[in-house]
Amino acid sequence: MPCKERRGDSRPRNPKPGFLVLLLLLGLPLRGMAAEFTANMVLKDGGKTMPGKLYVKGDKMRHEFMDEQGQTVTIVRKDKKVVWVVMPRERIYTEMPLKRELPGQFLQLPEYALQKRRVGTEMVSGYPTERYQVTVPGDAFGPVIQTFWICDKLGLPLKMECKEKKFSVEYKDIKEGPVADRLFEPPPGYRKIATPTGLL
Repeated sequence: MPCKERRGDSRPRNPKPGFLVLLLLLGLPLRGMAAEFTANMVLKDGGKTMPGKLYVKGDKMRHEFMDEQGQTVTIVRKDKKVVWVVMPRERIYTEMPLKRELPGQFLQLPEYALQKRRVGTEMVSGYPTERYQVTVPGDAFGPVIQTFWICDKLGLPLKMECKEKKFSVEYKDIKEGPVADRLFEPPPGYRKIATPTGLL
């Protein structure tokens, strides 16, 4: 969840701090979608800004994230019911089963919300969206309010903001058009490793 922290072990090196931050994002089923596009992602956590890249081709999705230690790639294949996490610097990848919830790198409305309500419409990155205010379980300080901007045409939220935690994620510079199939496969020659416990 975007406003709660989970940590876990990783092999063969320590987990990237930025990657763990991304795992805080909500992971819930997307609306059915057949869109094909790329977008830049901007994640803001307090005073820190971290860039990323999103690729979508129907129900195939790829997220690339860059931090001080290099790049991490997450690929979702709903047709194969698997998730691949690729670490290009080490030329390795791991495979996890795709269960009911998608990985947290991909913005989605939380099904487990305590309350959801539509609060208006707004243009985001050139697309009309419906704005929803969502209350989710929080920590010892009580529930947390998040705002989502959902784009029906592309089938997913284009922005999420949690003002209370000074946290936001937004997809920008969206370009509709063909996306290469090779982006949704582990790169040739990469070594498959066991799934680190912290990623399950």
